[in-house]
Parts: sequence; structure tokens; C-alpha cells
Amino acid sequence: MDKARIGVISSYQEFTEIARQVARDLNTDVSIREEGPESTAEIVSKWENEGGIEIIIARGDTASSLKKKTNLPVVMIEVTSFDIAEAVCRAKQAGERIVLLDTDQQPPRHDYTLISEIVGAGFEVCLYRSEKDLRGMLKKMAGDENTVIVGTEATAVSAALEFGLKAVLVHCSPEFILDAIKKALYICRVRRKDLRLCRSFQTIVNNAYDGILAVEKDGVTIFNPVAEKTTGLKAGDVLGRSIAEICRANATCRALYGDGKPASGILVYLGDLPLVVNRVPVMLGKNNCGIMVTFQAADKIRRMEAKIRQELHNHGLVAKFRFSDIIGQSAMINETIREARKYARSEAAVLITGESGTGKELFAQSMHNESTRRDGPFVAVNCAALPENLLESELFGYEEGAFTGARKGGKHGLFTLAHGGTIFLDEVSELSLGLQARLLRVLQEKEVMPVGGQRVIPVDVRVISATNQNLSRAVTGGSFRKDLYFRLNVLNLQVPPLRDRLEDVPGLFKHFFERLTGPGSMEALKIDGNLTEELKKHLWPGNIRELEGLAERYSALGEDDIKTHFTFYSLLSKLAGAVQEDSGGSSSLTIRLGSIPEMEKQILTQASRLIRGNRGEMAKILGISRTTLWKKLKDLEIELPGSGQAI
Repeated sequence: MDKARIGVISSYQEFTEIARQVARDLNTDVSIREEGPESTAEIVSKWENEGGIEIIIARGDTASSLKKKTNLPVVMIEVTSFDIAEAVCRAKQAGERIVLLDTDQQPPRHDYTLISEIVGAGFEVCLYRSEKDLRGMLKKMAGDENTVIVGTEATAVSAALEFGLKAVLVHCSPEFILDAIKKALYICRVRRKDLRLCRSFQTIVNNAYDGILAVEKDGVTIFNPVAEKTTGLKAGDVLGRSIAEICRANATCRALYGDGKPASGILVYLGDLPLVVNRVPVMLGKNNCGIMVTFQAADKIRRMEAKIRQELHNHGLVAKFRFSDIIGQSAMINETIREARKYARSEAAVLITGESGTGKELFAQSMHNESTRRDGPFVAVNCAALPENLLESELFGYEEGAFTGARKGGKHGLFTLAHGGTIFLDEVSELSLGLQARLLRVLQEKEVMPVGGQRVIPVDVRVISATNQNLSRAVTGGSFRKDLYFRLNVLNLQVPPLRDRLEDVPGLFKHFFERLTGPGSMEALKIDGNLTEELKKHLWPGNIRELEGLAERYSALGEDDIKTHFTFYSLLSKLAGAVQEDSGGSSSLTIRLGSIPEMEKQILTQASRLIRGNRGEMAKILGISRTTLWKKLKDLEIELPGSGQAI
């Protein structure tokens, strides 16, 4: 940094020598001018115009006078009582009558009686307020050889000499000259820092994409180039003027400033041009000292948002699906969607539970796209797909050199990439206990520390997790942390298995099949409602993923006979056979909690499909008589597979 440039107005030679020596000791530059024929005001004017001096040091009245005539900061060296006492002692050797000439200030700066007692010599005190007063006093004493003038200012000593009087100038203590130069250096450092901040702020304001209009105490203090272009006014014609006056003369300013009250994201139309306007109060402590108005063309904001979304899409950090992409008309799926929509409006963590293949990530993406974070990234990670050490570095990132093979410069973790958006932790039950502890800290502190790092990174992320396991049972078994479970399970969404919403199967099959073969292909193959109803007789243990696989196989094989649909039935039979093989001739049932009749109907419906309509075998397995089974099937209007009618 350049040395501070200090200007010193010296009253006497010794002052000059002391100031130069102090400057050398402090390794700084000083420019010293002694009071003389050239007026002090002229010296300072040259310094100010040439720009070579940052601050001025001067004595007493000279400093007071300069403060009124220059914009440069002025450091005053005060004359102390000790300095006056020292000058009186020198004056005693030059004459019998000592007269102290000092400026008249209220309250008095010095205790002259005490000074007289200390030096052991009496002296008169004459106080003056102007040069006219000074000369009037000296004129009365002119030519008196016994009188010695002690002047606190160089002007008083010079005038005394003109009137033929002996005169002594009060000198400043070297310690006070040192203190003044140190103070000047400190002020220079502070002013340079402030100047850098001001220039940086001015650069930001002048190069901002937003228009900026700032008002303080009803006067305009900031008016940047975008504001000039938008309003047609020049900053020089606006700054310092009353905002009310400017609004009266300019309709655009009037629309932008409005009522001057805080507002966020309001639309203001200038003809056909919509502007997004924000008005933010400027607070000084608890006091409102002004308002900052920023504005930007709405189409520019839309273009920026589109660019950001495109970049996120290019990096794969977007949610592709919405609630409208979830296919199904059953009461159960509609209730699940309704509940998920409510959760989308919250910032709380969501735990999605459901069997494999039920569409848990589809719900996670839909909640993100309907939340306030929809414009932020959506980052999905399968916690079971990576080994523990690799998953840790993927989730939290790592610093350069954190481990062998670490990328130069390190790598951002998925939590950092998801900042401002949502992170989806699929199969969260597979996290090790060590990673569970780190995840818990991220959720609690909202900050991550990269692997091998020494600093934390704040993150603003909503966490949605999913599992096909019973996490409550995992907590009891000790494989999942209880505190993390409650952190993740603030909101719980249970996605139903496909067997609990079989009425949605035909629509889902049509969606998957026609997505592969084109619209209208179902009609071309004469696949009607009666045929797709056959799909509802299968329990779909693989859920939607299994149904999608069937559609893919059917589209790949094609239909050999559109009259009998042999291929279709063949594939369906193979599915049923595979289920029986996997289950060893039996299968478990999934029952939703409800009324007794509702749960009985679920048991009988699922059992009838597993046993393929064999009423005797079904009664035997359920432990009831055939007659009791017949009555229950009839009362609950349950149709056995292959019977073609309700029992």
C-alpha cells in the first residue's frame, strides 16, 4: 500500500524539525509548509487541487480556520497548559512585564492562575476574538521595552513584532506532534478503507442489472445507469433532490416509488413493459432511515430462470415428474396424492414408505415441483448403490488430497449441489450407522463438512427420503438411529402397493404399452376392457415395475392372434406361475387397517386370487367351513376368479 501523504502547517522551525524526524521514524511522507508570506489558505488550496495530500496537521486557530475552508480532514494540535508554562519561563528572561495573548474561547481552555503559580511568575492575560481585537491590544502596548508578549498563535507573535514588542511563541510538546501524526496515519487508513468500499459499492451499483433508486430523508441518494435509462433522467439532475418533486415531474419515477412503503415482487407496467419492483427499507439499528427501490424487466427474469433451469437440466439436477404424471383414479391413490400435495407446501422432512416399485421417487419429484423450491435443484441418490466410503464423499464432497485418487481441487457433495432445492435419499435404511450420524448433523446444523475439510459449508436443503423397509423395526433392532428416524419422519407418506388399487391396473398398462407402441395401438390389437380386466386377477408383487415389465415384453413379442390374444394370456400365466414358484405355493397378505368388514373383504379378495378360485382349498386354509365362506363371499359381493359371477 502507498504511504499516507500528510500535509503539515508549521508555526516555527523547531516544529518543522520535530515533524520531519517523527515522519522518518514512522516511515511516512510529510509535506511541511511554514506559516509565512503565503497564506495558509493558499497552501491548502494547492494541496487540495493537486490531490497530493490526504490529510492536514495544524495548530490551534490555524486548524480551526482550515476546517471551514477545505474538504480535507484536519488534525488539530492543541496548545497545553504545560506548553504555556514553558513559554512564560522563556519570557521571564526577556522582560519584566509578561502579557499572554490567547484566543477567547468558551469555556476557557486553560487555568491561567494555576499556570502562574506553577511557574512562580505573574502575567497578564489578554483574550482576543479577531485580528482587529488583537491589533487594538498591541497598539496600546507598542514600544514598551519592558513588555514581553507570549502568543499561543503565530499570528499574535508576528503582529507583536510589527508593533516593536518582544515576543515568545508557545511551542508544542514533541509528544503531541507525534500523537498528531499517528492520528493522521490512522485517519488515512480508515479513509482509504472507506473509499475502497465506496468505490466497490459504486461499481456494483453502476454495473447492476437491476435499476436502483435510493431515498434517504426524502432526498435521492442513489440513481444508477439502469434507472437513468428507464426513467430518461440523468443522475446529476436527480441526486440530492426531493423524491416528491421528482415523482411529480416524472411518471416513471412515480410508478416505481409508489407510496414509498416496503413491497416485494410487485408488477409495475410501463406501457407494455412489466417491471418487477422491490422496495426495501434501509435500517440503521432500529431506525428506518430510507428506502431502496430495485426493479428489473420481468421478461429478463424469466429468461434468467429459464437459463438456470436449462443448466440444472443439463446437469441432471431437475425433477421431471409432477402429480399430473401419476396415473390412477382409485380412491387410495387419489388420497395419497392429496396428502402429498399438502406435504409439498411444507419445508419439513418427508419419509416415503412403500414396497419396491410403487413409485416413491415419482412422489418425491412431484412434491419438489409443487413446492416453493421448484426452481431449485432436485438431487436424487440411491443410498444402497454405493459403498460407504464412496457414498460419504458423494453426499458431503471432499477436499483436494482428502484420499488417494481425490480429484484436484476437490468436489462438491450432493448436499451442496442441492442447496436451495431438494435432496432425495432413496433406500435410506441402507445407510451405515456412521453415515447416519453425519446425516443427522447435517439435518440439525444445516451445514456440511467435506471429507478432509476444515471448514463447514452452510446448506439450505429440504430432505425427502424413501424406504421399502420397516424403519421403526430397524430402530428397535439397532440398525437405524432413533434420533435420525424422528428427524426424517416428520411427515410420513405411505405409497400403496398395486394390489391395493387394482382398479388402476388397466389404465397403467395402457399408458406403458402405448408409450412403447404409439397411441391407438391397444385398439389396433383389439385389447378391450374385458381383456385388461384379467390383469386385475394378478396381485403384482413387483408392483408398477412388474406391470411395466409385462407391457414391455408384450410390446416386444407382439400379438400372434388378435382374436384369442394367445400371447397376452401366455405372459399373464407365466407371471402367475412365477409368483407361485417364488412363494412356494403360498403367499403373505397385506391388509390395511380399517373396519372389520373392510379387512375381511381384503383378506378374502387377496386369498381368492392366490388360490385361483378353489373354494374348498380356500376354506381349508382360512379355517372356516365352505358354507361360512360362501356366506361371507356373498355378503361382501366378492367374485371368485373364473366363476364369472358374484357369490
